[in-house]
Amino acid sequence: MSGERPIPRTAAEWIARLNADGRTADDEQAFRAWLAADTAHAADFERVTDIWALVPGTDAAVRLAPARSLSRRRMLAACTGTLVVGGGGMAIMQTAYAGTRYQTGIGEQRQLTLAEGSSLFLDADTDVRVLASASRRRLWLERGRVALTVKPATAPFAIDAGRGSFVAGSGRFDVRRDTDDKLAMTALVGQAEVAIGGGQRSLSAGQRIRTDAADVVQVDRPDVETTQAWLSGRAAFHDDRLDTVAAEANRYSLTRLVIADPDTAALRVSGMYRVGDNVALGQALSQLLSVPVRQVGDRVLLGG
Repeated sequence: MSGERPIPRTAAEWIARLNADGRTADDEQAFRAWLAADTAHAADFERVTDIWALVPGTDAAVRLAPARSLSRRRMLAACTGTLVVGGGGMAIMQTAYAGTRYQTGIGEQRQLTLAEGSSLFLDADTDVRVLASASRRRLWLERGRVALTVKPATAPFAIDAGRGSFVAGSGRFDVRRDTDDKLAMTALVGQAEVAIGGGQRSLSAGQRIRTDAADVVQVDRPDVETTQAWLSGRAAFHDDRLDTVAAEANRYSLTRLVIADPDTAALRVSGMYRVGDNVALGQALSQLLSVPVRQVGDRVLLGG
């Protein structure tokens, strides 16, 4: 009817519009105006983008308009990067998605206690961003490994790890993301909801879910001691290739363990080893595998 006011866009519709091939400068200007009109709009937008990230491809917002291949991170960057006008709602969005960044270097581990009471233990060579308050708890794992102890609270604890997303209840969890986007999450105590490899499932205490770079998903029940070995400076291997062992050892030492020839790289290793001293580890592996070892500067060469 001509006398009716137009129905305002919702947060879900804005996600679809901003993610569409036909997005224009007018759309972005209208989005800025929508945010500035009500401080609640930014909170609505955050909630809907959380849902979209957790369950990719199933949220109604994605179906409202044809979407090009655009990640949530890129879309948010495009939006927040251009929305520079004033307004409390915009400030909330920029703060929420920035979070606080924590990094560890080679051989460095770090314990953190978050403002809302949960705690993180960061493994070596790890990069995370964290947003933690009474009403919103989220961790972005860019790379590396984290032991997460989630304090009971009304707000769930969401974890974004690239190809996989998790929502954890209270408990203890081990989450790892390698540079080739292999993911693993173990629920040591408690439960988590998982969206990974194009599917969804619940993860119960004692279970681990893993996916490789091709999104092949496996679920198992790993040995608890093996899973937590890294917390005490050890690395556990079970019939792993020697080049895999070297890559893991190199996360903990600036002296690099280098495989000198392809045949040696394919040798298999099992056992629990102390990490951080690649000279000693190289000597132990040399004896175990009956291959030569020599040190050249800051490299320990195995085989060849």
